[in-house]
Amino acid sequence: MSLILDVTSSVDKQSLLARRSAPASSGAAASGSRPGSAERSRQLRDLRLSILRSLTTGVPGQPRVGLYVLVKDNSSAGERRAVALACAGRAGFEVAETYVDDTWRSDPVSRFALARAYAALRRRDIHGLVVASQVDISPIDSVYEQELRRLWAAGGFLDLALDETRL
Repeated sequence: MSLILDVTSSVDKQSLLARRSAPASSGAAASGSRPGSAERSRQLRDLRLSILRSLTTGVPGQPRVGLYVLVKDNSSAGERRAVALACAGRAGFEVAETYVDDTWRSDPVSRFALARAYAALRRRDIHGLVVASQVDISPIDSVYEQELRRLWAAGGFLDLALDETRL
């Protein structure tokens, strides 16, 4: 994991965005560590934070973010949005948009609001996404890691109100 942190901290934002390559694999997926383990959670957190730091360092002004909320029904959308909004405020991010998926599909690729958020990242309307917790993306570690890498490839980062070790 230190390799990921060292590599991303030594690369400036422009070359990082131009290259669009994902950080090296965390090793946990390759070694078959069981999902939900404390070590795996720390590895995912370190990967997410290395991407976040590499993409926010040197951004002039406040990074613009979208809040992303996944709910089973719209009744809890406001509460989860408030948690993500508070996180964005603490981090000093400017909130540009809120994206809410209420379809509760397990595959993030099939979520319409998340697809709109990725499009906003590619257009450079936003720099990243802020969510309440990992489950807004996926509770499955391998799927969550894949989404971190998709965000990276789109030029974006993810910030969480509750980090992966508190899931």
